[in-house]
Amino acid sequence: MAGHGASKVSAEGVLATFPELRDIEDASLRDIVIEIWQEVLDESDWERLEDVPKHPHKLPASSNLVDHTRTVTQMAVAVAEAAERVRGIGYDRDQLIANANLHDVSKLLEFEPTPEGGQGSRFGHLIQHGAYGAHKMWQKNLPMEMVHSVLAHTLTSRYVPQTWEAVVVHYVDYLDSDALNLQHGVPLNIRK
Repeated sequence: MAGHGASKVSAEGVLATFPELRDIEDASLRDIVIEIWQEVLDESDWERLEDVPKHPHKLPASSNLVDHTRTVTQMAVAVAEAAERVRGIGYDRDQLIANANLHDVSKLLEFEPTPEGGQGSRFGHLIQHGAYGAHKMWQKNLPMEMVHSVLAHTLTSRYVPQTWEAVVVHYVDYLDSDALNLQHGVPLNIRK
């Protein structure tokens, strides 16, 4: 874990890793999202964001968290834009980008590095997925609706999404996850 000195990744490094964050118009919100990534990376045993796997139990290490996060963020914006254009359903673009970007930030602690790419950590076995990301958002005084989106994005949560932004993040997260599952021949998340 990093000490009180420099972070493992600079603010510019987070922006280079997640260029979608540049689309957040509210500079203070963008800065908070960047700070959360920096803080959670510093709390983790990972040295680089790019090394964190998406799901080491199901997918190869090449399916990393950064690519999943970027895909979910881009898909969320595309879905919300289509729904607004065709159905007139409005949304908060800044909050949607931030929610989609932070939905899996807790995976930096839920997984730990191994020579093979990663494994579940004790933290990941004891703390519900999404809870720590929501905690970090709450600490930064982000709106309750944003905290809710990160808590409700996963089927491991008892919470059903209650805002349009949360609904979008939930579905596109599982859409990208099942795209990867199909690609790698592992069971889908879809249940009938």
